[in-house]
Amino acid sequence: MCGIAGYYNLTKEKFEINENLLYKMQQAMVHRGPDGSGVWLSNKDQVGFAHRRLSIIDLSDAGKQPMIDPEKTVAVCYNGEIYNHEAIRLELEKKGYSYRSRTDTETILYAYKEWGIDCIQKFDGMFAIAIFDLQKKELYLVRDRIGIKPLYFSMNEGVLSFASEIKSLWQLPWIDKKISNRGLHHYLTFMVTPAPMTLYDGVYKLPSGFLAKVDANKNVSFKEWYNPLKAVGDYDEKEFSDEKFCIDNIRNLLRDSIEKRMMSDVPYGVFLSGGIDSSLNVALMTELTDNVKTFNVSFSDGPELSETEWARKVAKRFGTEHHEIVISEKEAFDFFEKMAYHQDEPISDCVCVPLYYVSKLLKDSGVTVVQVGEGSDELYCGYSTYAQYIDTYNRYWRPAEKLLPSFVKKLAYSSLSKIYPSTSHRLSFVKNLAENRGLFWGGAIAFSELSKESLLNDLSCEFDPVVAMIYPDLRQDLDSFNIVDFHMDNFRKYSGKSDFLNGMIYLELKQRLPELLLMRVDKMAMATSVEGRVPFLDHKHVEFALKVSPSLKYKDGITKYILKKAAEGILPNDVIYRKKMGFAAPTTRWFKQGKMFKSYFLSLLDDKKDVCENYFDTKQIRNMFETNLQPNQEYSLQLWVLQNLMVMM
Repeated sequence: MCGIAGYYNLTKEKFEINENLLYKMQQAMVHRGPDGSGVWLSNKDQVGFAHRRLSIIDLSDAGKQPMIDPEKTVAVCYNGEIYNHEAIRLELEKKGYSYRSRTDTETILYAYKEWGIDCIQKFDGMFAIAIFDLQKKELYLVRDRIGIKPLYFSMNEGVLSFASEIKSLWQLPWIDKKISNRGLHHYLTFMVTPAPMTLYDGVYKLPSGFLAKVDANKNVSFKEWYNPLKAVGDYDEKEFSDEKFCIDNIRNLLRDSIEKRMMSDVPYGVFLSGGIDSSLNVALMTELTDNVKTFNVSFSDGPELSETEWARKVAKRFGTEHHEIVISEKEAFDFFEKMAYHQDEPISDCVCVPLYYVSKLLKDSGVTVVQVGEGSDELYCGYSTYAQYIDTYNRYWRPAEKLLPSFVKKLAYSSLSKIYPSTSHRLSFVKNLAENRGLFWGGAIAFSELSKESLLNDLSCEFDPVVAMIYPDLRQDLDSFNIVDFHMDNFRKYSGKSDFLNGMIYLELKQRLPELLLMRVDKMAMATSVEGRVPFLDHKHVEFALKVSPSLKYKDGITKYILKKAAEGILPNDVIYRKKMGFAAPTTRWFKQGKMFKSYFLSLLDDKKDVCENYFDTKQIRNMFETNLQPNQEYSLQLWVLQNLMVMM
């Protein structure tokens, strides 16, 4: 795990690659790689790379980046892990390539020389890669299949600039920090700005499974090089409704995935909440080693969220070396502004707080690599909210779509709008039904389009040609349904189906998972110089899970049914079938009864009043804060989203 950065002159005249600027870019993310750094530049080719190194494989200086081949024809700067790099290495050595290190970086270098950019199809792992071909004069930026690693870029003033973190881009004099109206509008809905946009004008993130290419004529293009729905499988579709077939394959795929992610020359561990996902990680890892370290975090002021006893039970059952940390509102408050610094753009998931502290515990214990359970709930319908969406769709939404005339649905909305406030979930539900705007917009929605109407000023935005190059079919007006509709159109096009649950899962894979959940792991773990690995998101497992029949994911009222069946005999049944608690922080308590965040929110709103009033009706924000203090009123999620935004304004 590392940090990469660099820039490439596209059109600027009399332009010199500045080594000091490259140095500043890598220094801005020294936490991503405290073990070393490097800079490479070519003024002849008008390109420069910078790198921070966190040593995981081959700890020697032979793994230093940026890495250049002996013939000086290809330069590579890379962040991530290629789990099958040794197998590819054997193939390349048979073709005559001679290695100077044991690193996967060198395999990327020679794989590109042998197969061109199609080499990425061979890579099994998580990565953000920059490649410059000195012979063809071509630059490639690549983000991994699922979007586990981030890659940001800008094309301001005729220079293509890129980095693992946005703060590196702020070191460049041609990039200004200015909030994007479009990015802000979508952020309020999804709690993170959806790719390819960010919160900032002129700064973008490469979507998962995408690459950018600059050819010899300095033309820039983008391509989706991977989509899980386009993957060709080796199975008969009928088999995905067979319970035993699915159980056997899920077990085999997870065992293989976890074993691959144990590749490391430094100590590794597991985040253990005591739920089924983290417990499966532990159980399957102990099949391969008797030296497993587990780590748990809980809140002293959130006992209702604590899973410590379950984590202890699993740790004892599998004989792990177990570590725990307990934090409170004070630790969360002390970390909050540092959290915003490491996020770069707001990632408004309160789980960022415990993730940071458990990552710090891990690093303080001498461990650098950790396996986490992200992705399981999304792939197998693990949330109760998913079940509620499915039940609502089957009982009410689908019959209403089919049976109610359009004018009846619109009349129902018009009548209810006189009764319910714009913040009402029910009113938003009926509006979306009346306008055919879909039931499911994501697993975590903060503000509906209706509630934003009263909260936001009348914002405008211009057409963005870079967004259009990446997602040409995405409508760009200020309506967050455009994001949902774009991905759901692709789901129907690529899958040939309109199945509601797997459509939900695909939307999560393209939006919430890579940009919110995986970025909270990346940003918070890397803030402590720890590498997070996600075995449930091995692309072969993702492809398989997407094909599993929805009837096996949510069955007889049981969420994550097929995964729970696959866990039987591996985990104790009381761990598998206990009530899901979810990994969270007690934000409700903090904003209702807390001593720090309540006063901080109002002081922040006062301090940022001038800039906030450019975007918001701040009276509405204050009303929301006051309403939240009343019994049976709950806006802590929305307040957390606003607070995460205001601190960055």
